[in-house]
Amino acid sequence: MDLGGNAISLLVSQERAYSLSVKEGWFQMVDAPAREQPPAKTIKQLAAMSEGERLRYDELRAVWHANLGPIQTPQLAQVHEHLWEIVDSNRQDGDKVKGSASIDAHPGLGKTTIAVAFGRDFHRRQLELYGEASTSGDQRIPVVYLALTGTTTMWTLNSMLCRFYAHPGAESGNATQLAGRAADCVLSCDTKLVIIDDVHLLDMNRRDSRAVANHFKWLANQFPATFVFVGVGLADRSLLTEGLGLADAAYAQTGRRWTPLTVAPFEVHTEGGRETWRRLLLGIEQMLVLANKHHGMVADDLADYLYARSTGHFASLMTLVTRGCHRAIKSGEERLTAKLLDRVRNDAAAEQARQELMAAFGAGRLTARPRARGAKVMDTGTSRSGNSSLASGKRRRRPRS
Repeated sequence: MDLGGNAISLLVSQERAYSLSVKEGWFQMVDAPAREQPPAKTIKQLAAMSEGERLRYDELRAVWHANLGPIQTPQLAQVHEHLWEIVDSNRQDGDKVKGSASIDAHPGLGKTTIAVAFGRDFHRRQLELYGEASTSGDQRIPVVYLALTGTTTMWTLNSMLCRFYAHPGAESGNATQLAGRAADCVLSCDTKLVIIDDVHLLDMNRRDSRAVANHFKWLANQFPATFVFVGVGLADRSLLTEGLGLADAAYAQTGRRWTPLTVAPFEVHTEGGRETWRRLLLGIEQMLVLANKHHGMVADDLADYLYARSTGHFASLMTLVTRGCHRAIKSGEERLTAKLLDRVRNDAAAEQARQELMAAFGAGRLTARPRARGAKVMDTGTSRSGNSSLASGKRRRRPRS
């Protein structure tokens, strides 16, 4: 990797600032090449760099560590398997309703990452099969991604759909007219998958939100596409019952049309869970670019610590690792240790649950390290089919205590 050039141009070229809620941003994400891991340097090599070379090298590392992955976790693989099954089965003619999927899980477990990764793989497969031009000769746009807000109405939802396609009439007309334009875009661009994120922001106690939830059914009826809804506590928020009371819940169609999928946090109460946690940490460890990194720095030395600090939530883990790498580079330590990570603040939910887990690990009531340490590494690449794989490595025997 060339470290030449000036720092400003490097910053622009390394950071990918796009919005997934417009087609230009979505295509930029889909078409972006895999990032190149910065070369490893020794402490002596770092010391020999000029000030400009070190500035550019550290900038490369900062962007790299902030965008680690995607990592083929078992949770991602399982949800993708179900999504491929649902989408590939939705080949019904236009007069039949296609089933939808919902990814419903607690915050910080990677729901959006999983949905976007699937959308990217599906997009690429559609272009490989059918080319860049749609049946009508327009641009093929296989996937639409939208993120709702707390004030989403039927008008704003239909406007967001039109805005994704860059339709010139996205900001004018009533809700019905916008819906018609959105339907025209879906049909002319051969869109087959619609991902709607943050669905939990709909308040089913509000009339506008109930209207949007009902509008989802109309969209599913009109669009020859599979809908994937992503959110937190969708069933508890009455999304599946369309806001109807217990007496009328049986009449809700959504509960019959949405297939619920979930994402579980990592657990270390079973040997299988501990082995999975170790594979994840090994995969992360391989991607870190720190001069004093050693084998086992993350997967062995920090297995308990990182679980306690993240409570097994993927987003909390990656936040802690990314910030830890930044501190390790800036401080000159160039390695991750518990002492260094103690100075790094994590998200509020993880910090709140930290003390109880730390006490359990400290007292020996819980461990995140498997009894027989296999050295399988969780795959940090993504295949276009959405399937996961595991890379094997050498086994190391754990010393007897």
